[in-house]
Amino acid sequence: MVMQGTFGALSSRSGRSRSKVSRRRRRARVIFRTLLVLILALVVGATMFVKGILAAPFDLKAIPPAPRPVLLLAADGTQFGSIRPAERREIIAPEDIPQVMRQAIISAEDARFLDHGGVDPIATLRAAYRDITDGRRQGGSTITQQFVKYAYVGDERTLGRKVREAGFAVQLESRKSKEEILTDYLNVLYLGNSAYGVQAASKYYFGVNVKDLAKDPARLDAPDDKVLAIARASMLAGIAPAPSIWNPVADFPTARERQKYTLNQMVLNNHITPVQASAAFNREAAVRPLQQTEADPPSTAPEYADLVKAQLKTAYKNDPDRFDRGGFRVRTALDTDLQDAVTRAVREVLPAPTDPQAAVVAIDITNGDVKALTTLRRVPAKAGRPAVDGYERGGFNLATNATRSTGSTIKPFTLAAALQNGLSLDTTRPAPGCDTILDRNAKDGVYRYCNAAGESSVSRGSLTLQSALQRSVNTVYVPLAIEVGRDKVKQVMLDSGVVANPDFDTLPSSFGLGTTALVTPLSMANAFGTLVNRGQTMRPRFVLETREAEGKVIEKAPDRPVPVRRALPPDVADKVAEAMSGVTADAGTAPRARQPFPVFGKTGTTNDSTNAWFVGCARAPQNLCIATWMGYEDQDCDDIVGTSCGGMKDAGLPSVAVREGFPQVFGGTLPAMVFTRTFQILAEIQAARQLQAAGLPPPVPTPSATSSSATVTATGGPRRSPLPRTSTTTTTTTTSAPEPAAPGPTAAQIESPSPQPSPSPPPTAGSLLPGRRP
Repeated sequence: MVMQGTFGALSSRSGRSRSKVSRRRRRARVIFRTLLVLILALVVGATMFVKGILAAPFDLKAIPPAPRPVLLLAADGTQFGSIRPAERREIIAPEDIPQVMRQAIISAEDARFLDHGGVDPIATLRAAYRDITDGRRQGGSTITQQFVKYAYVGDERTLGRKVREAGFAVQLESRKSKEEILTDYLNVLYLGNSAYGVQAASKYYFGVNVKDLAKDPARLDAPDDKVLAIARASMLAGIAPAPSIWNPVADFPTARERQKYTLNQMVLNNHITPVQASAAFNREAAVRPLQQTEADPPSTAPEYADLVKAQLKTAYKNDPDRFDRGGFRVRTALDTDLQDAVTRAVREVLPAPTDPQAAVVAIDITNGDVKALTTLRRVPAKAGRPAVDGYERGGFNLATNATRSTGSTIKPFTLAAALQNGLSLDTTRPAPGCDTILDRNAKDGVYRYCNAAGESSVSRGSLTLQSALQRSVNTVYVPLAIEVGRDKVKQVMLDSGVVANPDFDTLPSSFGLGTTALVTPLSMANAFGTLVNRGQTMRPRFVLETREAEGKVIEKAPDRPVPVRRALPPDVADKVAEAMSGVTADAGTAPRARQPFPVFGKTGTTNDSTNAWFVGCARAPQNLCIATWMGYEDQDCDDIVGTSCGGMKDAGLPSVAVREGFPQVFGGTLPAMVFTRTFQILAEIQAARQLQAAGLPPPVPTPSATSSSATVTATGGPRRSPLPRTSTTTTTTTTSAPEPAAPGPTAAQIESPSPQPSPSPPPTAGSLLPGRRP
């Protein structure tokens, strides 16, 4: 009984074990069958997918489009410039790609290119084996697959994309020759630093077209240097597989290692000899990147175009690729007629090489739109510095970067602070020819300052604040700044939109003459716009609208922008404007700027005429403030070769002295003449357009405000040593420079029509391949 029980128990356990094994086997068979079905389905699906790709329509000419330039449009939609795309891409013909370049790229990327049919199974298996065995990624794609990735399927890292890539590669090989595929690839591959294709890369890195790889850029007529061509081609080909890693600009030693690899591969593939490879690698200087880029195309307003470009790059700093692709249509606030007028005016008034530099900015007082901006930069040669004649693209902009003393253009802001303190335009103050202020920083503890004529100036008795502003009387406004609080005057300036130097100091006694406020012409035009715009400060703006190439609006500025702040109460601003309206009267300092419409302006001239300003504004319908600054970049003549330096007085301005009889330049002379000439030219432009629309001949141009400049040849001559500059804090006598009255405009000028800025309608919208290897 016991044995039987024991046997029964064993039999029972054995049966359960067989049952478990049987279930496992059945489960394994189910899993196997399921996997087999899935694998078969995957194979069938992939086969059908590839067959579908191979049978699908195929654009044999598909080449990634070259990036498009950004078009810069004026307010009326006319183009005034463009921004070259950061991406450099040039498509060239097969005959322009040298044989050595083809040999180098095949050696570096796909040694079996001439033998496979678009997909290289050997390279694919080798890459997969290395991925599995040592974890190192190795590309298995052929040149044909690489081109397909660029032109058709993109670089998304998915299995589906790789399958499509392989299918397209096979189809492409059946319909295009190897020569055509390689040419297309060399035209589109990315070679780092925004260069696409071997043509753009060769020009960027070496300064030559790719067909001239064997030539020295400085000696294009010399015989071809085959070793030089091998060195350059191997460097370009070495970059191709991983431009971010083998970038010769960012990491030249690493790029050189990749060049060495490419040269060795060229030797292994019998394209060059070991001696040639060694000689090419030793030409290190020849492959150091020159980083040559082409300048943006010419523009009728180059300074304006550069400012817009800088603003766009800032706006898209978090998405630079979008900006680099280009194609934007950017409508700006530029008024093409006004831009033409200010550009011509400043060059007519200052035609000679020894004339001063200048910057002119015109702003719409109602919305801050910068309607025109031009500069005239002339810098003589100095020890170690070449001469400059004209604005250089991307260079120093006198309108936005040059900070110079305001001179007497600070006085309207002093008047504004005084009116806020309860004074009035009729408030009178003593106006002696010279005066003194106790100042421990000045010589003998006394700061002495004078009006225009200095020591010969006679006392004017007492003058109202309005009359003293119109005549720019220093002996009224220096103590007035102290009386109302120099810190308050500074705050009114900053609130109004003046952009001054960070160390804008209010302590020096000469503060009331603007000596410590170094400002830009752009910000002065904007700040005076605040005074004439009833105290409302607008932000200067250049860009009104940005669209994609297809017309979709990306960003649009409001038609009525919100003011940045209210800098002054309306009644205070209106009174300041009323006082400035007398500056162009016969008793004012700028009758040359008088127009047939009210002008609200102020002149400014610093010691020895190192700076001269005229800022003139007009309300509706012009709604403009135009700031003009003149001066020399070098305010002393140490080590200067030439005459364009120092102050604008005496022999420092031979051309101006001869031409206009000005022994010294003041804000009311040449700067005011630029203002008047601008409106004369603007009226001529508008009249000519009206006559053209009516089919009539253009009018005879108005004689220039500097008529004698057309008949008197500008003369140079030896420059006298400039007068010593007077310190603003330690001298005994300072003037904000003379601002004498000058003859007003002619009757013909006064009776001419009042030109207005142009309206702003919406924008209009034999085989070149290496021989096959045996």
